[in-house]
Amino acid sequence: MEYKALPFSSVWENGIFNLPIKVVDEYLKLASEYQLKALLYIFRNNGQAETAEIAKALGQTIADTDNLLEFWVEEGIISKNGEIVENAKIPQATAPAEKNVVVVKETISAPNLSPKDIVSILRDSEKLKNLVNEAQKVLGRTISLAEQAIIINMVNYYELKPEVVLMILEYYKNEKQKGMSISFSYINAMAKNWSDEGIASISEAEEKLHEIERGNRIWNEIIAITGIRHRKPTVKQREMVLSWFNDFDITMITLASDIMKENIPEPKLSYINSILKKWKKQNIKTPADVEKEQKEFEKAKSEKESKAKSKEKLSSKPTFDIDQIERDALNNFEI
Repeated sequence: MEYKALPFSSVWENGIFNLPIKVVDEYLKLASEYQLKALLYIFRNNGQAETAEIAKALGQTIADTDNLLEFWVEEGIISKNGEIVENAKIPQATAPAEKNVVVVKETISAPNLSPKDIVSILRDSEKLKNLVNEAQKVLGRTISLAEQAIIINMVNYYELKPEVVLMILEYYKNEKQKGMSISFSYINAMAKNWSDEGIASISEAEEKLHEIERGNRIWNEIIAITGIRHRKPTVKQREMVLSWFNDFDITMITLASDIMKENIPEPKLSYINSILKKWKKQNIKTPADVEKEQKEFEKAKSEKESKAKSKEKLSSKPTFDIDQIERDALNNFEI
């Protein structure tokens, strides 16, 4: 059955906007429904929009909207807060880099493989052909051309061993079975991170997966403590939360979360991060230290107000000065 757009339909009355052909040709299968909707909204609004506007249009939370837009940022389709990432293409004929040469990949995306490229590569490489067949066995289904392209790039571009790629796919399958929202684009980013970290052997991959499992347990604790909506953390969020436990126990993190809840309407990880950073700087390690610091601040404030009529700020602020934390959190665009 063939479908055609009606040239004189009322749908044209409000005008039209441009959309890159690449979005349709390459991302209909790869991107999720809400990722595509968010991108359409941005292009509809002259190529830029605030998270709050997009979230309202999609009926999503601001946090979830930021999370799904990370996909397009990583793909080099949009920028975040004016930070432009080069998305240069790699020529197909480029020879593999020597093992002793450090290759900077952060600003260069993996090559886009056409269906013809995929067929040619699998015809010429028995190793990759076997990998794709094994991948289908692991996942228990036929994988799409877009998924085959990602798997091929994991080996040819990110230089991961086939057995390590299969471990990533096993992780993907297990997360899916748990009901987690995980996509092939996520494990593609995961492969890039593993490549950057130099994970080459099965033992190194197993160690990394144990680290991820620990991170998942910690993330679930943070969800319970903070009240943020259950969703999969970005790489930066995961790293930030794990870093908290290098300096503080769960009691102190809970205390920081309580302070956050008392001062802002919606939970924000960057707010907690600002509190913990200040505590670390001031060597505040226990709830007793926090209470002592607060009492000293209140005492100094009272004495200052009784002696002076001016409204100058106190030179000594508590380690979790709310006004400063709010400013830090609002100006923190990384998380």
